[in-house]
Amino acid sequence: MKYTWTIGEMAKLFDVSTDTLRYYEKAGLFSSVRHGDNGYRYYSYDDLVRLMDILLFRSMEVAVKDIRPMVTTMDLGDIKQLLLQNDRLVAERIEALVRQRALLAQMIAQYELCEQQFGKFSLVPAPAFKCKFWGGQEEDLLQIIRQYKKPDRSWLHHVRYTLLLPQDQLLSRQSFDSAQIGISFEEEILSKLEIAEQQQFAALPARECLYTVLGTDYSGRETAILVKALAWLQEQGRQVEGPLLGRYLASVHKDSLDYYEIWIFLHST
Repeated sequence: MKYTWTIGEMAKLFDVSTDTLRYYEKAGLFSSVRHGDNGYRYYSYDDLVRLMDILLFRSMEVAVKDIRPMVTTMDLGDIKQLLLQNDRLVAERIEALVRQRALLAQMIAQYELCEQQFGKFSLVPAPAFKCKFWGGQEEDLLQIIRQYKKPDRSWLHHVRYTLLLPQDQLLSRQSFDSAQIGISFEEEILSKLEIAEQQQFAALPARECLYTVLGTDYSGRETAILVKALAWLQEQGRQVEGPLLGRYLASVHKDSLDYYEIWIFLHST
């Protein structure tokens, strides 16, 4: 039976690099004996067993600085407490990844909605979310960001930027340069705000709407899809009776366009 191993043999046995083994030695996790004749590092059976523990702890992403006392001075209880601490950190990372994946799913769905509904017209009930509007200036957008950002930025993911275009401007201009800036929340998110703030958000009237998706650069130019939407409503024998509501979906910075799903409120038939 072999009782000593060179650094190359140890590296090959555990599928790690020789640089990794040298790093662990330098960090004081274990040591080798140098042969006087050739200067090679040789590792004993005890070194091999200790390296197995080191690699096990590293596979659990225990920091190298924490492994040194684990394989030198700690007893069972100390090691267990350190592993419990690491377990809590892993649990926090899992929660963060779950939130990240939920956000990815939301954003993917929004981009898919742009692809599927862009320029297509349908009649739908008014959406169920509630809205709050400021003015139409850049400072109003900054106010929204300041008010709803949190240290972890989590609330910004729930804020849905929303535009309001009054009926008279919709019918006369079909552009977004004078739209009011606001936000909207689903009821589940809105319920987490203070009661006084919840009361600042208004529900939408229960009325039928034209629904579509369009892109805008917020200029004074007519938006072609809005022009087509109004013409389509005329063909359907329907009349606008209320504002246009737009809810942000996605951005394409290449074209300087923001995409919104929009609802145009209609006269009840």
